[in-house]
Amino acid sequence: MQRFRFWWMATALILALALIAAVGLASFPAAAAPHAQDLPTPTLFPAEDTPYTLDVVGGQDETLTFPGAELDGFTIGETAVSSQYPRGMTFAVSAASDGGEIQEAILFVRFLHGSGTRFAAEYDSESEQWIARPWERGDEQPAWTHFNFYWRVRDSSGASVDTEPQTVDYWDPGREWFRVESEHVILYWTGFGEDDPDTIAQTLADRVAASYPRIVAGFGRALSYKPVSVVYPNREALAETSGAGVERNRVAGFTSDSLGMIVQILRDTSIPPGNENCIWMTKPEDWTMERRINTIYAVTVHEMVHLFQYDIQGGPRGPEWYTEGQPEWFSNTSRNYDERLRMLGTLQDIPSLTTNIGSDLTQADGCYALSYNVGPSFLNFVFTNYGGVDVHLRIVELMRSENASVYAALEQITGKTFLELENEWRVYLGMAPLALADIDPASALEPAIDPIAEVGETVTLPASPPLPAVYEKPGPNSLYSGQCFANTQVEILQIGSLDGVDYYQVNCMGQIGWMSRDQLVGPGQ
Repeated sequence: MQRFRFWWMATALILALALIAAVGLASFPAAAAPHAQDLPTPTLFPAEDTPYTLDVVGGQDETLTFPGAELDGFTIGETAVSSQYPRGMTFAVSAASDGGEIQEAILFVRFLHGSGTRFAAEYDSESEQWIARPWERGDEQPAWTHFNFYWRVRDSSGASVDTEPQTVDYWDPGREWFRVESEHVILYWTGFGEDDPDTIAQTLADRVAASYPRIVAGFGRALSYKPVSVVYPNREALAETSGAGVERNRVAGFTSDSLGMIVQILRDTSIPPGNENCIWMTKPEDWTMERRINTIYAVTVHEMVHLFQYDIQGGPRGPEWYTEGQPEWFSNTSRNYDERLRMLGTLQDIPSLTTNIGSDLTQADGCYALSYNVGPSFLNFVFTNYGGVDVHLRIVELMRSENASVYAALEQITGKTFLELENEWRVYLGMAPLALADIDPASALEPAIDPIAEVGETVTLPASPPLPAVYEKPGPNSLYSGQCFANTQVEILQIGSLDGVDYYQVNCMGQIGWMSRDQLVGPGQ
C-alpha cells in the first residue's frame, strides 16, 4: 500500500504532507528589514453555496446482506457483512457446486484507485459458511475505506467462478460520523463540529470547488476517482486502527494513493517537539476550535494534490521542495512563505535548491520544514514570471513524456539554466546569488597539487578503513553516495584540487563518486 505519512508542523507558513502547518497562525514580526514587495499568491476561484449532501453514518452494529447468484453450476448464497472496526470486518457466504465439493473461497477487494488485495476464507462447519476476516488485527486500515468486493469460489474439479462486484464501506459501528459529499470529494469526521456540521460541510465543498479548477489546469485533467478524506478527533482515535498506540507524536495521518484516501487528525493545541523556540509559533491558548477546524480544508486540498501527483504525473517526482511545493502552491493557504525566508536569510544561508533540503532539521529561526517554504516560494516566483500555471502543466507533461527532472523541465520551458532561475529568486528574496562552484564544486577544481595517478589509471585502496566511502561531490562537506571495499582497485575518472586538497573522481566497483587523496593512499602518505 503506497502511503504518505504527514506530521504536524506549527509554523504559520506550512501545511503539508509529512508536516502539517497550522492555518491562521501568529502574525509575522513587524521588525523585519525592509524588502521588495512580495509577489502575490494565486487567488481562489469564486465558489459559494457549492452543492453537497450531509448525512450521519455509523454508530450501528448491523449486518449487511448482498445478493447471491447461480453461476455455471455453482450456487453462491447471500453474503453477510459485519464490521468490527477497528478490528476488521467479517464476510460470510455459503457456496455449493454441481461439479464437486467446494475447496476454496477467496474474498477479493478493490479500492478506489484500482489497487486491491485478497483474503482467503476459512470454512466454518457450524454455520456451513466460508468466512473471510479482512484487517482483523487492525492493520492501520482507516474507517470508511470504500471498496468493491467479490468472491472467487473453486470446487474439487478445479472449476471456479467469480461473483459480481459489490460495494461497501468499512464502517464504524461504535460511533456516529458526519459524511459530506460534494462533486470532488467525500469527507467523514467525528468527535467535533456537532453543533454546526453544515458550516463544515459547506466550507469544505466551497474550498475544494474553489481550488479544483486550478489544480486541473496544472495537471491537465481531473482525478480519475473521487477521493475520501477522513478526520479523526485525536491521535488516540487514529491509533485504534493499529492497537499499538502512537509511535511518533508528530504523526497526524497519511495519504494513500492505493486507497484513494486522505486520513488526518484534527489539529490539536500542542507545540510539536522541535518547534518550542519557533518564532512563528501560535500559542496553545490561541488554538480555538474554529481555527483547528479551519486546518481541515487546506490539508484536504494539499493532500488531494498528492493524489493528483500519483494519478497523473506518475508519482511525487523530484526533490522534496518540489513534491511538497506543488500541493502547497495549489492549496493556496494564503500564507506568505517569502516572509519567513526573508527573515531566515538574515540569520543563516538558504541552501541551494539543488541540494537535499529536507523537513526535519530545525533552522536558525527555531522552526523546521524548510522545504515546505522554499518550494512554494520558488514555484510562485517562477510561475508569476514565466507563464503561470501553464508552466506547471508543461513540467508535468515533460516528466511524463520524457522522464525529465524538474530541473531539466524548467530549463527547457524557460530557456534559462536552473542556476539562473534560482539566483533570480534568491535576489528577489534579498539573498546573495550563488556561483556555479557553490552548487557544483567540481566546476571549481584547480589542477591537482600532488597527483598520485593520471586519469584512466587505477589505484589500490588502503587496507583501512574496511568500507571507505565515495562522495557525491568533491569537498569536505559533501554527502556520501556509496561505499567501496578496502584493497579494491578504483579507476581514476577526474582529478583536481579544492582549497588545497586533491580530490579524485573514481569508479569503485560501479560506484561513481569522489574521494580525497588521503582516502586513496592513506593519511600522511
